[in-house]
Amino acid sequence: MRGAASVISICALTLGAPCFAAPSGVSVEPEALAHYSYCVNEAKDRSFVYVLSRQILYRCHGDVAISYFNYLGHRHVLERRLEDETGVYLFRMISGVGRCWTKILDEARLPVSAFGCEIYVDI
Repeated sequence: MRGAASVISICALTLGAPCFAAPSGVSVEPEALAHYSYCVNEAKDRSFVYVLSRQILYRCHGDVAISYFNYLGHRHVLERRLEDETGVYLFRMISGVGRCWTKILDEARLPVSAFGCEIYVDI
């Protein structure tokens, strides 16, 4: 991981950008970056961008979120199950930046299939 952050820093210096290392634990593999980019772009295209007090939240849904959720599963990211009054969800964390989820049961405990991802970017 340290080598990947160094590569990013070197690229940033070469391109004249400010030098920021990737946060600890963030995946900078090309496939992970592609899913991240697709989610952020879909959020922008569909106006699912929210400015919070210290972060910007990007939310993607549908096929983009399904793909990201499945990618995290292939990377063996552990699932966390949450049951509340709105239904039953499975969460997979996007290391260092957010999470993807699938809703598997609705509030009446009937099966459903809905997906979403949330990416937080510090301001």
